[in-house]
Amino acid sequence: MAKRNTRNRLYALLVLLGGASYGLVSPIVKLAYIHGFSAQDVTSGQFYYAAVILWLFTAFTGRRNRQRARLSVGDWRRLLLLGVFGTGTAVFYYQALTMLPAWMAIILLFQFSWMTFVIAYLVTRKAPTRGEWRGILLIAAGTLLANIHGFHAGQALSARGFVFGLCAGATYASFLYVNEGISTQTSPFFRAAVVTSISAILISFIYAPSLALIRASIHGMWLFGILIGLFSQAIPTSLFGIGIPRVGGAASAILGSVELPVAVILAAVIVHEHVLWTGWLGVALIMIGIAVGQRRTSAMP
Repeated sequence: MAKRNTRNRLYALLVLLGGASYGLVSPIVKLAYIHGFSAQDVTSGQFYYAAVILWLFTAFTGRRNRQRARLSVGDWRRLLLLGVFGTGTAVFYYQALTMLPAWMAIILLFQFSWMTFVIAYLVTRKAPTRGEWRGILLIAAGTLLANIHGFHAGQALSARGFVFGLCAGATYASFLYVNEGISTQTSPFFRAAVVTSISAILISFIYAPSLALIRASIHGMWLFGILIGLFSQAIPTSLFGIGIPRVGGAASAILGSVELPVAVILAAVIVHEHVLWTGWLGVALIMIGIAVGQRRTSAMP
C-alpha cells in the first residue's frame, strides 16, 4: 500500500511538473512578441521544433518498432484526438492573446478546470466529489484574484478574443480527458512524438509554411521555437503521457492549474510585469485549491 501511494504521488508530481512547464510558455511567448515575431511564427515553430526534438528522443530509445506494435486502434484514435486538441489549444490561445489582455486570456483558458469535470460527467455520469468541488472553487476564486488588477485598467475586450479564449479552455480540457485513456505500455516519448507530429501536420494547413517563417527562424525564432516547443509540447506531453493515465483526467485538471502561479511569478521576474497583492493572494488560493482537490482524489481507492 505504501509503495502504491508513493507511485501515485510520483505520477501526480509528473503531472504537476507538466503543468508548471506550461507556465514557462507565456513569458517566452511575450519575449518572442517583443522581438517582433508573430503568433503564426510562435504557433508553427513550437510544433515543428518539438516534433524534431521528440523524434530524436524516440530514436535514442531504440524501441520504436515494438512501441508501435503495442498501440491498439483505439490508442491511435486517441493520439489523433490529442493532436487535434493540442493544435486547437495553441491556435485558440495565441489568437486570444493577440485580441485580449493576458489576464483575461489566462482566465478564459483556466476554465478547463471545470470543463474537464463537465466532460467527465457527460461521458461517465460521475459527478465530482466534495473535495474536488472545493478544489475547483478555490482555484476559480484564486484565478479571479490573481488577475483582478486587470479590471482596473478598463481595457476594451474583444468578443472574438473571448470566444477564442473559451475554445482554448475547452480544447485543453478535452486534451486532458482523452489523455487519461492512452495505453501506458508504450514510451511516452513515442506517444508525444506522434501527437506533436499530428499537430505539426495540422498547423501546416492552418498556417501554410512560407519563406517568412524561414526568415523568422534565421533571425532568431529558432531559439524561441526550441524553448516554446520544449516547454509547451515536448516536456508536458511526455510527462502527461506518463502521469495522466494513472492519476486521471479530473485530478490532472486540478494539478495542471499550477501553470497559472508559475506564469504569474515568471511574468514578474522575466517580463517585469507588475503584480498586485491580490495577484499573489490569488496564487496562494490556487495552490491551496490544488492541494485540497488532489488530497481528496489521492485518498480515493
